[in-house]
Amino acid sequence: MTSHFNPYDPCPCESGNKAKFCCLTIKSWNKKPKLIKPTEAISNFSHNKCYAQKTINCSTKISREHYFSNNILKNLEVNNKVKIIGLPWQEKETFNLIPKSNLVSNILCTTHNTLLSPFDDEMGRFHRIIIKFDEDFNLDNPKNDLSVFCGEDLEKWMLKTACNFIASNQIYRGGVKSNYMLKDEYIDILFNDKPFPENWGMYFKIPENKPIQKFKSISFRSITGNNELQAVEFLINNFKFYLVLCQPANPSLFGKYRPRGMQFYEGDIKKTIEICWQDEKYNEGIFLERKGTARGEPKEWDDYLKK
Repeated sequence: MTSHFNPYDPCPCESGNKAKFCCLTIKSWNKKPKLIKPTEAISNFSHNKCYAQKTINCSTKISREHYFSNNILKNLEVNNKVKIIGLPWQEKETFNLIPKSNLVSNILCTTHNTLLSPFDDEMGRFHRIIIKFDEDFNLDNPKNDLSVFCGEDLEKWMLKTACNFIASNQIYRGGVKSNYMLKDEYIDILFNDKPFPENWGMYFKIPENKPIQKFKSISFRSITGNNELQAVEFLINNFKFYLVLCQPANPSLFGKYRPRGMQFYEGDIKKTIEICWQDEKYNEGIFLERKGTARGEPKEWDDYLKK
């Protein structure tokens, strides 16, 4: 879509800059990852309640970190509560209206919480844009649309969220709360710009011969084995993403690895989400035809929540 985009229009990454001076290149879009750099001198302090204490750069104050990003919870908020389903301690097949203050834990110091906020912003916008694009199809005169994201930042949000659940002891196995190791490797990826190992990271699962009913939601389901967290299944507005944290025997079971983008189309109208990766070998997109508007919760959720 770069050839049809005015380079002096605002960049569709919503930075406020003109596209030419932001994410637009000659060949394609490229939103670069946020580099996590402390803005103050290294503290040489490790807070025993902060899961990033190994960096030896903690503040003395612990913060209340949401399991999911606050800006995603705002997208789901109803009368100061969040309508949520699928958390490991919830009764299966049951929606609950839960105060956002109940979805937090004291697991990060204020320094490390602030450093990870760009990943919260990126996934919060991704969650919101999926909702917006779907709703825009119902306008009298829907138009083509485009939004640009950084894949590495979305992927790190998933890892950050997995760390939140591990650190707050919110991962269950067989209905029982279980402890899992929060590996040093996760902290190095988040704070020291260490790359994910090959085949680790974000996948998108396209269901076979089955429609996806978009539903304003967020859900977390852990996949464990060998006494460690091996993957997380995220339902992001009922689109199934995986974060894989091991070397999978068959990566294709998790879907498409690091998709280059998602395009929703209905007739001649196309809504495109560009997901930029710094490695150009990740260039396969996902194309989904919109069939219409449905009411109520997705039909497959009853089966999903019995897992």
